[in-house]
Amino acid sequence: MHGSRRRILPVVVVLVVVSAAVYFFLQTSAHNGNLTVSGTIEATEVSLGSVAGGRIDQVNVHEGDNVAADEVVAVVNGASRGSSGREMVRSPLGGLVLYRHVEPGEIASAGAPLVTVIDPEHLQLTVYVPEDRYGRIQMGQVLPVTVDSFPGETFEGTVTHIADKAEFTPRNVQTTDNRKTTVFAVRLDLQPSDGKLKPGMPADVHFAFE
Repeated sequence: MHGSRRRILPVVVVLVVVSAAVYFFLQTSAHNGNLTVSGTIEATEVSLGSVAGGRIDQVNVHEGDNVAADEVVAVVNGASRGSSGREMVRSPLGGLVLYRHVEPGEIASAGAPLVTVIDPEHLQLTVYVPEDRYGRIQMGQVLPVTVDSFPGETFEGTVTHIADKAEFTPRNVQTTDNRKTTVFAVRLDLQPSDGKLKPGMPADVHFAFE
């Protein structure tokens, strides 16, 4: 039946951007070749919507609530849009409610976000490394990460992606000095932190080059 495809829960996965602005900072130690780069911690963000749309009968969660995988977060009455029955909108993952977009009694269109959920235990951090250090970073490399909120404490991040194209590059790179301004994105998966690390938090990654 054609209707079976329309019953698939529409889930839009957006890799962070809990913080819309990118925080970028670069600091280099000239004495020992160490490098510290900074970025903003990100989380996997999932927007949950209705397949057919209709009147919102129930919204079972509030912003800041914890949800379990497969938990019903909203109930939509599709009869108001020409379909029959009530649609149970479920969370595909366990996590935290970031946004509650609708209230009971409102009318939602098909695919419009009703609730946004994030997974606070699977965080990522993207930083930008200059071209002259880029070739010395390896996939799977484990690096120390620090945040201002917990001075003296070190967390860990594993390199899971190294961009193959430069960013912030001048149109015509002709000199060695100009090539040093070329940067490459490096993404790290952060180890669980018992809730200490949070999306939107600035963090520093420390590289030690021999």
